[in-house]
Amino acid sequence: MKPDLFSITMYPTVSLNKEDILGHILDVFESNEKFAPTHWGNSEMVRVEYNRNEILEKVTSEHKVAEIYLHRDKTVKYTGSFEVNWSPRSFLKFDFHKSMPPKMWSAFFELSDRIAEIVKPCYGVTHIFWPSSYPWNTERERLHMWMDICSYPVPVRYLPNGPLGIGARTYFSSHVLEMFGEGLLLNSPGVVSELNWGGICIDILNRPLETDNDTLLDSWLSVMKYLESAQVMAIPSFDEDRMGVSFCPNAAWKDFLKDE
Repeated sequence: MKPDLFSITMYPTVSLNKEDILGHILDVFESNEKFAPTHWGNSEMVRVEYNRNEILEKVTSEHKVAEIYLHRDKTVKYTGSFEVNWSPRSFLKFDFHKSMPPKMWSAFFELSDRIAEIVKPCYGVTHIFWPSSYPWNTERERLHMWMDICSYPVPVRYLPNGPLGIGARTYFSSHVLEMFGEGLLLNSPGVVSELNWGGICIDILNRPLETDNDTLLDSWLSVMKYLESAQVMAIPSFDEDRMGVSFCPNAAWKDFLKDE
């Protein structure tokens, strides 16, 4: 069985509009020839040949670009974007094509760590998505689908509802870390790391690249159950057509929204 998708989603806590910080982001991709961008744009519809100097000039000197899109049309293929000016809605997302060779999977997680070190996400999820069943027909299929949706926390779900859950690798810092509590996160099941930029990272498994989907799901459920007590993660409601999940905010996120 081969994955369907590899994704990195993060909610940065810093602005990326300064030359040194933006340059570091571009360095992360350029430093591995298999991740070097081939094209870029300032919107979803624009795609021109990648030019580092042009990006830096338009963002830091001309101040004409609010969002950067990076693409790669060679192995490893990906497309993604991030906002350069910080706001509470700032979002970074990169989707990597399922054709990524297994020998690059560990480098994919290293790339995620390096991005996180720069953007310092209050919440971020990096995940490998395996084929799932729609509609679900068994309890395991329902849980697998829930795990997948939690591992892809796009703004339309995250901003009103809070963290949906965890993925293969999950980052916490800032106000989201405070909601869970440092002590709770550090004692979580899985593999927990304190990061040099002040965040905390939880891996579901010690070797997420060397496991089957059932083992991944069992470990995911264990960590999710443990974190429930913080009343931070969004409360799921499973659709009657067995095709999806909707969410509502938990107690801690409701309080956060009141204070915004």
